[in-house]
Amino acid sequence: MSFLKQILKPFVEFDEKAQPQSGKEIKTTVPSPAPSSSQLSSAPEKAEHPLVTGDQKRDNLSRQTPGYTPGGTLSVPLPEHETYFNQLIDEANKTNPIFHGSDYKEFVDSKLDIDDITDETLKYKTAFNILKSSGLTKEKLLSTGQEYINLIGRDLNAFQSAHAQQYVKEVRGKESLIQKKAEELQALTQRLNALKTEINTLTQEVRLIKEKLDTTKNSFLLAGENKQKEIQTELEKVVRFF
Repeated sequence: MSFLKQILKPFVEFDEKAQPQSGKEIKTTVPSPAPSSSQLSSAPEKAEHPLVTGDQKRDNLSRQTPGYTPGGTLSVPLPEHETYFNQLIDEANKTNPIFHGSDYKEFVDSKLDIDDITDETLKYKTAFNILKSSGLTKEKLLSTGQEYINLIGRDLNAFQSAHAQQYVKEVRGKESLIQKKAEELQALTQRLNALKTEINTLTQEVRLIKEKLDTTKNSFLLAGENKQKEIQTELEKVVRFF
């Protein structure tokens, strides 16, 4: 049993009056949508992101087969991408002064530590009360949670810019090469069809020429043989009559 659970057992008392009142409304910063194919050519020339251009770039991603919905939409992210954002939050929590002390991350970690509490309301209140003594307030919980959302949003935008740049660099060149090869293939196909036509024409001409030559030869031979027979017949008559 963890230290927190030992504290909570056998009874947890909640001071409802001590709960901070609702703070200001917090607006969510939504990351920009992925660039369309028509926008890719205008991607920043030096956009960077560790998963695209940095040390963490990997050509071979997880061997896990991605999950897709019947409509063809990716339903489950690759494990390494989930790990990346967990590490992004951990690093920010350790190094960014905004997140010093108890904040949204510590609150979530506290909830995980008491995951045997099945009542969700009780679990949230318990996790909050555990961290109140270390300076966590409702306002700080909400504001730091929003800061983590903004942190992820900025990272998503950086990734999309770097990915668009990578797309132009690695895909557009090959697409141009494919187009060039397709044009070459079309030209070769046209040439092949022209050659087939020439071959058919020449084949027809050869057939006619061969027929003419064979007719001439056979006619000549037949005429010669007939003349020979004619002379032979005459000679036989001369011998017989004289």
